[in-house]
Amino acid sequence: MSQKPTYEELEYKVKELEESEKKYRHLFETAMVGIYRTRISDGKYLAANQTLAELMGYDSVDQFVAEYVASKHYTDPKRREELLHQIQAQGRVDGFEIEMTRTDGSIVQMAISAAADLEGGYLEGVAIDITKRKQAEEALRQSEDKYRTLTNNLNVGVYRNTAGPNGRFIEANPAIIQLFGYDSREEFFEASVSDLYQNPDDRKKFNKKILQKGAVRNEALQLRRKDGTSFTGSVSAVAVKDEEGRIKFFDGIFEDISDRVNLEAQLQQAHKMESLGTLAGGIAHDFNNLLMGIQGRASLMLLDTDSQHPFFEHLKGIEGYVKSASDLTKQLLAFARGGKYEVRPTDLNEIIQNGSEMFGRTKKEITIHRKKQKDIWAVEVDRGQIEQVMLNLYVNAWQSMPGGGELYLETEKVVLDDDFVRPYDVDPGKYVKVSVTDTGFGMDKATQKRIFDPFFTTKEMGRGTGLGLASAYGIIKNHDGIIKVASKKGEGAVFSIFLPASEMEVIKDIEPASEIIKGHETILLVDDEDIIIDVGKELLRQMGHTVLAAKSGEASIELYEANKGEIDLVILDMIMPEMDGGKIYEKLREINPDVKVLLSSGYSLDGQATEILEQGCNGFIQKPFDMKELSQKIREILSSE
Repeated sequence: MSQKPTYEELEYKVKELEESEKKYRHLFETAMVGIYRTRISDGKYLAANQTLAELMGYDSVDQFVAEYVASKHYTDPKRREELLHQIQAQGRVDGFEIEMTRTDGSIVQMAISAAADLEGGYLEGVAIDITKRKQAEEALRQSEDKYRTLTNNLNVGVYRNTAGPNGRFIEANPAIIQLFGYDSREEFFEASVSDLYQNPDDRKKFNKKILQKGAVRNEALQLRRKDGTSFTGSVSAVAVKDEEGRIKFFDGIFEDISDRVNLEAQLQQAHKMESLGTLAGGIAHDFNNLLMGIQGRASLMLLDTDSQHPFFEHLKGIEGYVKSASDLTKQLLAFARGGKYEVRPTDLNEIIQNGSEMFGRTKKEITIHRKKQKDIWAVEVDRGQIEQVMLNLYVNAWQSMPGGGELYLETEKVVLDDDFVRPYDVDPGKYVKVSVTDTGFGMDKATQKRIFDPFFTTKEMGRGTGLGLASAYGIIKNHDGIIKVASKKGEGAVFSIFLPASEMEVIKDIEPASEIIKGHETILLVDDEDIIIDVGKELLRQMGHTVLAAKSGEASIELYEANKGEIDLVILDMIMPEMDGGKIYEKLREINPDVKVLLSSGYSLDGQATEILEQGCNGFIQKPFDMKELSQKIREILSSE
């Protein structure tokens, strides 16, 4: 039989219970998390600590317990049903997330852990305020959504790949998958990073650089698509490291810069051609002055030499050589974009028909096919220069088909948009397109890059000047047009020309004079070259004119001032030291607004000469010229009102 506890023992146990309850209550009241007991039936709080009361917006626990009923303050009542369902099934919940409304109407997010006394009909548990955590999670989610939206919408490829020589992609946006020609993310992730590089050594060099520097910016490389085709890409990447400094993975971007590289190459080519053109133009100008002297002397000698004279054929031969040399300088000037001589609205169909018929009669081994669009737009061009362009293209095609072949010529009306014309520095709009297609041996890419360079030729030494296509390029560019070539080795070539359309009516050519036209006027000849002054004076005298000569701008102004009542015409050189033709013309007009001036130059009718003509200058003649040409120009000007 057990002995009953003594009074002292009972008193001690009571004190222990009181101490335990005191500790529990202190813990309950000062805990940093909300502690509560609620009825399961209606959510009425039976007990709560100060932390929970303050969390729900109350100053005192008593007021909170008296007023606040949990079941009425769920922002989503269905969540309480889910809570009760889990408790009934499991007897407890852990970390169950809910949203509750505070007394001021604001929302608090909580994670609840609770156990149920189903017989007693109540829940006991803790509630942790996770509002800030959820806000941070939402902010992170929004940030990730923005990042994902941004990367998914970028037109450059964004990626992450594992480190090491056999790196694999672990992140990729849609642009990079499309860029490399894969069908899905899964298929792309199966590829190795090395598979995307055309040259394996490029991948090794890139890895070495990023390992040394930690980041690489805008590295231009040849990349490879899934189908094996290559393109020029720009790669930028950064090495992402862990806390111990070890590389975890690489983040970066791939960008297709093929168009930009091609445009830069075209601009470099244009700058190179412009520089070469300046040099070629200067050479042609000086050479034309020399040819003028030779032509003039030959013309003067032929005046007193009949066809029976033993030197007659030699002199005619000299004139022929001068003409050939002049044609060569014209090609140089054409390449140099030295200008258009006589621009008038022209029918390209007529040029194609007449020129190809004449060419076809001499090259019967070539079969020519023509497809000309009816009612083709007119183009404002120098007919002679465009005829030269077409002849150069015919000859180029013929030389690429030594055993004979097919030559296809086509004209059509086209409208070019901004994207098409941007690399060529011309305006969008209506153009007439001429295509010249041959079935010759074609060209590789290296040859195509140089095909319009002056003096470049694929022929044997001494078999060509390399100026034909160069002059064609210059002529078309100077007409604000486009010339381009497409070819593959063994598959022939297609040259395409685009010339701006004109609204003007086509004007027929004027037949040149067949004889020297004489006169008795007084002419002032202005040129700084002795050879031009000497031969020019004699040519004009032989035509019957009285000649005054000046070798500088200042001397010409003084002579004209002193003889303005007698001088009928001024033949003015455009390029002169100290005072050029434009300045001299202005001074002459100040003396006599009705002065008649024939502009002369070893250059062609380029920008400066055109400006002088637009100011009222009466005409232009290109050196070297013969007596017939000069006499006709003089008579045209003197006969005009």
